[in-house]
Amino acid sequence: MTTKKIKAQAQGRNGQIDFDIAVDGNKITDLQVTKSSETPAIFDQVFGKLKQNVLDEQSFAVDAVSGASIMTQAMLDAGQKALKDNDIKPAQSQNKPEHKSVTLDVDVAVVGSGMAGLMAASRALAMGKKVLVLEKNGYLGGATALNGSNVVGTGSKVSARLLGAEAQKDSASRLVKDIARECRGTNYPMLSDLLANNIGQAVDFITEFADLQYQKAETQTVEHSVDRQIEMPSESSYEVITKVAKAFEAKGGKILLDARVEELLKNDSDKLVSLVAEGKHQTTTVNFKSLILAAGGWGARDYREHKTNIPYYGPMTSTGDYFDFAKNMNLVTRNLDWYKVYPHGLEVEPGIAKLTTYSTKEATDMGAIFVNHAGKRIVNESAPYTHFRDAIAAQKDQTAYIVIDERIWQRFYALLLKYGFTAEEIAGYFALEGKQSPVLVKGNLAEVAQKAGIDYANLQKTLADYTAAVKTGRDTEFGRSAKFMHEYEGDTYYVIEQKLRFCTTLGGYETTPQMELLDTELEPITNFYAAGEIVGGANGKDSMPSMMNSWSYASGFVAGTAAAYNTNAD
Repeated sequence: MTTKKIKAQAQGRNGQIDFDIAVDGNKITDLQVTKSSETPAIFDQVFGKLKQNVLDEQSFAVDAVSGASIMTQAMLDAGQKALKDNDIKPAQSQNKPEHKSVTLDVDVAVVGSGMAGLMAASRALAMGKKVLVLEKNGYLGGATALNGSNVVGTGSKVSARLLGAEAQKDSASRLVKDIARECRGTNYPMLSDLLANNIGQAVDFITEFADLQYQKAETQTVEHSVDRQIEMPSESSYEVITKVAKAFEAKGGKILLDARVEELLKNDSDKLVSLVAEGKHQTTTVNFKSLILAAGGWGARDYREHKTNIPYYGPMTSTGDYFDFAKNMNLVTRNLDWYKVYPHGLEVEPGIAKLTTYSTKEATDMGAIFVNHAGKRIVNESAPYTHFRDAIAAQKDQTAYIVIDERIWQRFYALLLKYGFTAEEIAGYFALEGKQSPVLVKGNLAEVAQKAGIDYANLQKTLADYTAAVKTGRDTEFGRSAKFMHEYEGDTYYVIEQKLRFCTTLGGYETTPQMELLDTELEPITNFYAAGEIVGGANGKDSMPSMMNSWSYASGFVAGTAAAYNTNAD
């Protein structure tokens, strides 16, 4: 027999997925993806699992992967069709999994495998505890896997090494002051202090625990009053997640995927002591001494329930399941209508956005301007993100456009490809010719104005006025710094739509300084802790760049420490 490849094509969450099925006679020997627009941090994990299941079972009639069911089921259906069309009939495995019930006894159980959960679990494990992480999806990382990896290193040995004299200017009190300024005093001081005073320890701990290598972040955003942002060489949180998870398991921790918590149980003394989690083929009862809830936010739930008209760019698995399974714990919440809204996004399908933050930041540093439908500038393009957000929100259609030349476009495009877009996607957007979102158009100034629906006469005048300001070094309209003002080059322009977007929820449950969850009487609940996005207030109503990752680090570190100590109480 000789191996041949059969072509298959599926429609994934973000676009077309092409893959080859290698067969030797009637045996499936390999699967290889040749084209995909899916988020790599998720796709790489779920495809590996799907491939192994197909090869093991010699069939595409296997389970879709939890949390990525649309994408994986589409691939399974496409695979089945391709085999049928080519009259390939593998000998299917007869080992059909039976549903089983399992009981596990641990010191610390952690719900959620994002950075807050993995940090908490790793910290408790390092303190000698038996630790289990439960994740409802069939892959690791939660919303963290979709983020950049930048965090602040305030007070850390890592920052002292990477940032030198700049790190000496930083302090916990300075970070808290920046937080309060950026969110206009809406932060909860106790949690902000907790973040600022523990982020350095958390960074140093996880660096050593997982043998991480940080670097000074490529972008030091203006919201921070001193250079303090650090990141992974890949600039992706997926690198952090995979390395921390690998170290956690290598050192004796256990991770259980496809384990959706359904119920929290108390003993006769009304103390929380166990939970029940369901998976496709297993019901798991976990007995614990401490439980840490690190299950992320609920942005997808609010998007689906139309509680906001701002496009959503987060994982569709951020559904706030704990509002149901933890209902019997009578937890107190606050500010559940707070979202972290960013100004840099493309609405790639109705209500769904993808971020262009890195591309847009670079473009504005290179001199690009923001205009509205009327063709007029709307903001100091080099101001903090909140200025962009408020300026876009003030537009009638909550839409703005960034105007760039060929020089800027080349850098903009490179960063789009680096952060979540494919060349095929971008080409598809240009092919729309501005007739629907997302608007990306190219041509001379008159052409791009016409395609994007921008007033050409005003746009022409705006560019002329801006060119004059560049030459004098004085932006009398918005006071933009001369170092970010550069004259446009050539006659080719690109106009790119920019809309608001949100992923992160900023409200949530309330805790003590030890990250113990509080009930509606504001009393701490025995054995129950929380970390990450699920706890609201540290960053107030508007977090600075890097600060949600930083909150997951610091809160996870504190929760893991407290939960570990709590196991000694008996």
